[in-house]
Amino acid sequence: MPDFSIDYGALHNVQAQMHELADSADSGGARGVFKDVGEATSSERKALFGSSDLSYAFNLFYTRSSSRTKQAKDGLTELADTFSGVADAFFNADAQLSSAAGLMSGSIGLDEWKNDKAAYDAWQNDKTAWDAYLHDIGASDYFAEHPDADIGTVCNADDAPGWCDTWINDDDAPTDPGPAPEKPADTPPTSYTYEDEQGKVDVTVELDDDYNVMKETSTITTPDGQSYTSVTTYDSAPQLITPENGDPFDARDYTMETTYADGSKTTTEVVINDDGSGTMTTTDADGNTTVSTRPGPDDDWSEPEEDEE
Repeated sequence: MPDFSIDYGALHNVQAQMHELADSADSGGARGVFKDVGEATSSERKALFGSSDLSYAFNLFYTRSSSRTKQAKDGLTELADTFSGVADAFFNADAQLSSAAGLMSGSIGLDEWKNDKAAYDAWQNDKTAWDAYLHDIGASDYFAEHPDADIGTVCNADDAPGWCDTWINDDDAPTDPGPAPEKPADTPPTSYTYEDEQGKVDVTVELDDDYNVMKETSTITTPDGQSYTSVTTYDSAPQLITPENGDPFDARDYTMETTYADGSKTTTEVVINDDGSGTMTTTDADGNTTVSTRPGPDDDWSEPEEDEE
């Protein structure tokens, strides 16, 4: 499929120029004395022309002339707003796709940090247990003097230290954890920014004490200043459910508030059931509500239907 590109700035520029043209047609094209006479009262026109017939004829001509160009004004205004609507519609669609994919594809690196932290914490626990064991069997001083020594090599040597018998005969001895993995940063990453000639994407997250994402904020800004912001707030920590013969899914509910390029806002409330089915209710800026559903965690949401209540 070929790339399809929309220049939002150009569309808005066309809109502005169309509005200027429409405004110039607002007077029906009349100006100067022609406009003054056309907008005068019937008695003023009669006094000016000295004849009610001429006054009536001029008024008829002026009215029809004005109505024609005013119809053109209305058409130009509507067309101008259409250009704006097209720009905003494509921008909002692009922005939604960007925000939905931003955290997933761009990745703030939170999952990697959590994995690195878990690995480092596990190593620290193993190291603590290992050091305590070496102390108990009297091997601490030896390894303090020979930090790179391997206990297996040491205890299989002909001149093995006396504490080696304890280690060799201990079936429950902990394992030497080896060198430390790279220590991750003390604090997790909570933001991501990407910018190129197409615009800028900013993603920030708020975490609970267990480093679970509880709130996501995505802002997309185009080079000409249009912006789109989506804020997703989760009702709880992750609720992972693993169905039989299926992949794990998160069953927590969440709310997404979206602010579009024109300043309008929508609110989407998503409820996920324990079987992975769900209901997504969206309320737009005018209070209109639509509802989508899905039968399971791997299914697409249905086409939205208007809520008749």
